[in-house]
Amino acid sequence: MRGQMTMRSDRTFAGIAGSLEGADGQAMQHFMSQSPWSGAGVLAQIREEVRQTPALQRGSLLILDESADEKAGGGSVGSSRQHNGRMGKVDECQVAVILGYANWKVQPWALWAMVDAELFLPQEWFRDDFAPLRQKVGIPATRQSFESKPELGLKMIRRARAEQLPFEAVLCDDLYGRSNKLRTALDGDGVLYMADVPANLRVYLEQPIIGIPQAKPGRKGPKPQRAQVLKGVRS
Repeated sequence: MRGQMTMRSDRTFAGIAGSLEGADGQAMQHFMSQSPWSGAGVLAQIREEVRQTPALQRGSLLILDESADEKAGGGSVGSSRQHNGRMGKVDECQVAVILGYANWKVQPWALWAMVDAELFLPQEWFRDDFAPLRQKVGIPATRQSFESKPELGLKMIRRARAEQLPFEAVLCDDLYGRSNKLRTALDGDGVLYMADVPANLRVYLEQPIIGIPQAKPGRKGPKPQRAQVLKGVRS
């Protein structure tokens, strides 16, 4: 599991094969797109190898992030016009939520490995008119309702804990750090996390009281229906 790899900009099968001695780009394309191999099985094997590596039992971290790949059309599973962080723009692409595993104390090289991943499916993919496409691309029965990126991340973190993957903390950027539900869930699970948050994130100096305010007497219009922070709490 130890080693170094330089990320190439031409991440096509032909480009990957060109960096590997004796590799065949067409054979690699067939293996990835046609062969009945299990991506989840490969990631499960990586997690098993991590568990069996004594040097990783201390000082390891989980890193919650995402990875995007450009797509020419909307026929690929999960493809949509959405933010492509790798390109820094909104474009047609697929986005996967990635759970990385890192340990900077492993010698002679620091270790980084992808230990889990879930493809993000935008909300539009769950419309009725997308049903034929969902069936065509083989979306499993377990993914028949929308899940946000933080929800997918929490699912993978909990999966890592259930499998007793050794780690000391979870790191994530502000896409995930701004999710109060994710932070609350990790805190409730007893997981130490270090999350980036936006500069304009509101922080309350006291525990806020949240509720639906009473309608003011004589005020016209519909009654309040959305919960909000009630008066008397400073932010």
